[in-house]
Amino acid sequence: MRINGEWVQCDDGVMRPCLQGLIRLNENDWIEFPLLLDAGADRTVLNAQLLEVLQPLANAPSAEDVQLAGIGGSAVTTTVDVIIWLKRDTDDYIKIRGPFSAFTELASSDISILGRDVTNNFRVIYDYLDQAVMLLAPPHRYEIKTT
Repeated sequence: MRINGEWVQCDDGVMRPCLQGLIRLNENDWIEFPLLLDAGADRTVLNAQLLEVLQPLANAPSAEDVQLAGIGGSAVTTTVDVIIWLKRDTDDYIKIRGPFSAFTELASSDISILGRDVTNNFRVIYDYLDQAVMLLAPPHRYEIKTT
């Protein structure tokens, strides 16, 4: 299985590895959103702008809600029980089942983050020089060669 991403120029002008995700809002409506591939993130976290759209699907605050911390400091999250759909190179989709955390404050992150809770199930390639971003699972593999 191969899921292709791309290097995206973010609002600050920096190129970052991203995938496009989809979440089904109801029987007829979907929302597409970017996911930053972050090898340093322990878990997947949706941004607060996306949480506003998903608010009807958000769980009431509970003991499971956590305060996440990273380079930017700490941030309060809530839990959203959704399925993230990722498009494969064969034009069909895989489902990544939640629940996921979601930032509650807009200042926490302007982009949703795909963390190692998901990416540890794949071989992840971030190749800036060749502008490639891929998640691989069998039967796809990669090989490193000397040229």
